[in-house]
Amino acid sequence: MTAMAELSELTAADIAEVMRIERLPGYDAVVGRFEADEHARQISLPSVRYFGVRAGAGLGGFVILQELDQPTALLRRIAVDQVERGTGTFLVRAVMDWVFDNTPAEALKLDVALGNPRAKHVYEREGFATYGADDVHYFLSIPRARWIELRRR
Repeated sequence: MTAMAELSELTAADIAEVMRIERLPGYDAVVGRFEADEHARQISLPSVRYFGVRAGAGLGGFVILQELDQPTALLRRIAVDQVERGTGTFLVRAVMDWVFDNTPAEALKLDVALGNPRAKHVYEREGFATYGADDVHYFLSIPRARWIELRRR
């Protein structure tokens, strides 16, 4: 991850790249995926934003935020095209900042597959706390107050 990385809002023109990353080996069990028509529908909704990190002509990673009109926004999906490069951490931090700087949301929530300890570790390191689990996922959230506290350090 370069120091010059920027969070970019994605458009319908980026859907093919989002789908490429969603379909990388191993992601079917931990990330989830949409077909092109569902991405097109989602990206057009006012309560949804797609963000990414540009890497040359493609993407190095992306995030889908949903429920931005609710008191607790949802980080629906995050994926990177290469792990262990800091892109996922950058995306988590950047979208937390975006949500809390640009929406009235009081918290940001997500779920992470039980079989994805790497992602759970990143979220917890960045201030998310587990508030529940089911047979498939852990449920984590970070309140605005916790985000403010962490950003002051």
